Amino acid sequence: MASDRSGWPILVQVGLWGLPTRGSAWGFFWFSMALVIASIPCGFLIHPICFLGVLMVLAALWYYLSIRWVDQNSRW
Repeated sequence: MASDRSGWPILVQVGLWGLPTRGSAWGFFWFSMALVIASIPCGFLIHPICFLGVLMVLAALWYYLSIRWVDQNSRW
């Protein structure tokens, strides 16, 4: 049974939009971190524009904080 997400803050709702479970949210967190890690050598070896992938750390942080908020204040 899914929980009512209407009481969640808007940034949490947007951050977890379309992610039905905690596991899928953690999957996107780890995927974002993998892109961050992969963009660093890509920036050195292929093209400096690849360093823009490091900005995915902001997405990972948003996922992490949203997951943490739901764990502490609501339920999945």
